[in-house]
Amino acid sequence: MGCTSRWAEAWQFAGFWCLDNLMTGAHDGAGPGDAALQDNDARFTTKGVQANTGMVLYNLTDNTHGAVTAVTETTITATGVTWDNGDLYRITLIDGIQIANIEHWLDVAASDIHAALASVGACDCSLASWATSYLEKLVIIDAASYYSCPCGNPHLSDARKDTLLQWMGTQLTNIATGVIDVCDGATGANFPAMGWAQQGQDAFSRAMIIYNDILRNS
Repeated sequence: MGCTSRWAEAWQFAGFWCLDNLMTGAHDGAGPGDAALQDNDARFTTKGVQANTGMVLYNLTDNTHGAVTAVTETTITATGVTWDNGDLYRITLIDGIQIANIEHWLDVAASDIHAALASVGACDCSLASWATSYLEKLVIIDAASYYSCPCGNPHLSDARKDTLLQWMGTQLTNIATGVIDVCDGATGANFPAMGWAQQGQDAFSRAMIIYNDILRNS
């Protein structure tokens, strides 16, 4: 991945800033090899899943995904994706144009991180166990300075954007000066996720805790 990755994908950005856009569950059809995902409790069309707009359905169990081509209240068909009973799925309610926009701004945000990593020769090192989540958090928060999800989040005033950018500047400086070392066997002076942030259950909840703290103290 090194200094070419955007670190986070469009579904992660949308799921973080607009949790209602993220749908997950399990296939409850008979299988094996069902052509359509079935979830009898899902209400896909009511919640906004659309066919032929570039929305992407993921089979998390098989690590496959495809564009949605047909949808009902309880089923979704996606190109190249089949289903066995119990397979886990994920779909984010953003269309192809929105995905492209988010990916563009994630790339813009990631370029700053690449520069900081390159300045200390960290582009090709093996990352520490916590580093991927940390870099995902940085790029998701940084990209929000430029783009809002279809739901309108984040609602950032110019002052809050300035606060986020200042916080990001501090993180990038810490990487570039070795205060935060993302490589395996890191010896940086500071661990990037403070104790109170580690209470989050995953990268996105930790990022939201940190983001809310930034706003409270801005």
